[in-house]
Amino acid sequence: MAFRNSEREWGGFSKFLHWAIALLIIGSSIFILHVNDSTWWFKSTPQIFIQYIHVHKALGLLALLLVVARLFWRLRERVPVTSDLTPFEQKWSHRTHVALYVLMIAVPLSGWISSSLFGSPTKVFGLFTIPPITPKYKPALPAAYWTHFALAWAILTLAAFHAGAALYHHFVRKDGVLRAMLPGRPKQQSEAGGEEASSLARR
Repeated sequence: MAFRNSEREWGGFSKFLHWAIALLIIGSSIFILHVNDSTWWFKSTPQIFIQYIHVHKALGLLALLLVVARLFWRLRERVPVTSDLTPFEQKWSHRTHVALYVLMIAVPLSGWISSSLFGSPTKVFGLFTIPPITPKYKPALPAAYWTHFALAWAILTLAAFHAGAALYHHFVRKDGVLRAMLPGRPKQQSEAGGEEASSLARR
């Protein structure tokens, strides 16, 4: 698997960023569901709340860092053509990806702002502390928190739609959209490469 993108496949670094950010978004969402007592099998305590909220914030800021790296990498690398899309599909695929990038930045940033308005720094796994980015101002905290909450559900909804579209391409359209982002080389590309190598060997 190549490090950089090719014409038909995402490179290793792009794949790493894609799946790492996805896991961080899902992981931090599960953490905050537990913190807010949103599950019947788990009840929080003040001590657990403090521990979990710092884990949630650390995962969010790590996701923000990776999103910035991914955006920079996306702007300087070619975008593979993994499926033949109609103009309508191209337009909405582009809009969906733009919305995902905006939300991937807005969600952790709004969470960081909310934490800062509360006056709470972020302890990153006990290794170091990230200071607030705004002064403490609790009157603005409810609006900031609910903005973060709404944006978080928006990105989870859009991510589910994105995953559903990838599965549709894989099982219905049977093209290379999903395979191009999975670890390793797409099956059809590997077979094509093997056939090409065999052809060259016979010459």
